[in-house]
Amino acid sequence: MSKSSKDSRTQSAPLGAASWVTNWAFARGESVVATAGMFITGMVAATVVGAGAWTYYTHRKTLTEAQQDALAQAAGSAAPGIGVALAHDDLTTAQSLMEQFARAQGLESATVTLPNGTVIADTRGKHDANLKLPEKWTGNEQVGTTSTYADDQFTARACVPVSGRGNAILDVTKAYTYQPLAHLRTQIGIGVTGAVVLSMGLVMYRRMRLRMRALGAIQESLRFASELEDGQLSASGLRLAEDLGSEALAWNRLLDERERQNHRTALESAAERLTAGVTAAGGGDYAAAFDGLWQGLIVLDDEGKVRVANGAAAVFLKRNKGEMTGKEIGALLRFSDVTTLAMNVATGKARQRASLEASDQMTPDAEKTVLRFTVRPMRREDGSAAMIVIEDVTQQRVADESRNGFVAQATHELRTPLTTMRLYLEQLVEDGDKDPLVKARCLNVLNSESRRLERIVSDMLSVSEIEAGTFKVRGDDVNIPELWSHLEEDFKAQAADKEITLSFETPPKWPLLKGDRDKIEMALHNLVGNAIKYTPEGGNVVVRASEENAVLMIEVSDNGIGIKPDELELVFEKFYRSKDKRIASITGSGIGLALARQVVRLHGGDITVKSQIDKGSTFMLTLPASASIGAAKLAA
Repeated sequence: MSKSSKDSRTQSAPLGAASWVTNWAFARGESVVATAGMFITGMVAATVVGAGAWTYYTHRKTLTEAQQDALAQAAGSAAPGIGVALAHDDLTTAQSLMEQFARAQGLESATVTLPNGTVIADTRGKHDANLKLPEKWTGNEQVGTTSTYADDQFTARACVPVSGRGNAILDVTKAYTYQPLAHLRTQIGIGVTGAVVLSMGLVMYRRMRLRMRALGAIQESLRFASELEDGQLSASGLRLAEDLGSEALAWNRLLDERERQNHRTALESAAERLTAGVTAAGGGDYAAAFDGLWQGLIVLDDEGKVRVANGAAAVFLKRNKGEMTGKEIGALLRFSDVTTLAMNVATGKARQRASLEASDQMTPDAEKTVLRFTVRPMRREDGSAAMIVIEDVTQQRVADESRNGFVAQATHELRTPLTTMRLYLEQLVEDGDKDPLVKARCLNVLNSESRRLERIVSDMLSVSEIEAGTFKVRGDDVNIPELWSHLEEDFKAQAADKEITLSFETPPKWPLLKGDRDKIEMALHNLVGNAIKYTPEGGNVVVRASEENAVLMIEVSDNGIGIKPDELELVFEKFYRSKDKRIASITGSGIGLALARQVVRLHGGDITVKSQIDKGSTFMLTLPASASIGAAKLAA
């Protein structure tokens, strides 16, 4: 997208402050679901907090009312016994009964008073032990009990009936503080409920976000396209990042197809004008331009016979150009579907443009060619009835197959370390605490597989950066001995599993390199990993380092299956996999060597290979060195 396009977009559709913040904070297309996602998250959080607060309130209220009722019932139950003792003037028994009642209920205080306020009995000792009850008294016609709760304290009052004398009053108090942690099960229930609700909300948002990001980006692209003037619209400015998902991939394919369609339309229009010029002028500059087109062009009359054809069409169809004119198209094409389509358009049975693809392979050993035939009607006064445009799309299909193969291989490459990590994690959880050796082995494997997984993902990201033209290397000091040690440690177990003798030979002194340590290590990992991968059990792999004329040379030699001479350069192409049937069962993404050579060349070096079938291969990596210092010094 050009700067002018962006400026025009900004001027024609100014964004509000909220929209600007959303577009700045989220990736392209995410702003569409950001508001919904934040709203859902807020609603979930509010629901969890509200549920917790409501549960806390109702639980506390229920417990308080239950304690209050229980205290009132207990006071009502104790009052008759105390009244019997008072009826017999037995104040000592009444005091004893009240103290037992207070201990049993955990009361702070319990007091029995007469209606006039005289204290008859008190658990705090605030009564007259020598008090003589009057024969009869009046007042306190209360029936039943009452209770209240305030300031973390329960208060209950009960009527004490004293037979033949009147009613006394029993007042009790009890301290009570609500303890949330004392009801841990309820709190855990609240937390689990909140976590489940929040998790469901996050899962819903995640699914919506993954599905809507691409749709939002497509909507932005369409809005942007609607703001452009005719002639300014370019597919490159509307393309989406492929990591947005299948919708983005489909959108990009539509854009690519639109570009190809526009190109074909322009080509056909130009070819039509050229054809008219060729047939009218009988040759000259028009004929030269017609033959100079890289697409094949054939013009048919209404009987399906060739009126004119250019040189590219003759090459694609493997025919002599001079012999094509006047022949029926069916005699020139080996593809019955294309012949039928061309005849239908030429004779007027079909009036729409159509395209077909056909594979052309003369012999089993010959290389397969994929041709696209586009047939369109062109009714003209000179008798031209149809035009056939022939394009070689072999490389596009090979790229598609390579990309699909890469995805399949990459998926397998990722699944392998993940499966290993899962199995060892399960063993670590089950037996790690029982056996220190098992624990150490599991942790070692997990560390190794996580580093392997990191390298695979790093390779994939590096390929994407190379495709986008953003692949860069740093210029830091590289500690080669440390890198060498890591390399030997990483592949020791893998070589031992295949009973391969893996040896590392070091120079007397190491050169000092400047470069990107991680990417250099990645290149060496790919070379050594391939050597072990393609060497049969019991073989030998030697990694040898030396310095000559301020150049670090690292040879990775093996006695494995070797590489065919015609594939020595092809193995450095992205997504290429050797045709050797022996490697069909060996996993690989086809990007390792291409990535390794790219990295080394960006450092000013190169990777070359020598190989013989069934004898082995030697890959030579060279890097320019800035200085040489002793290995012992660097290792220290």
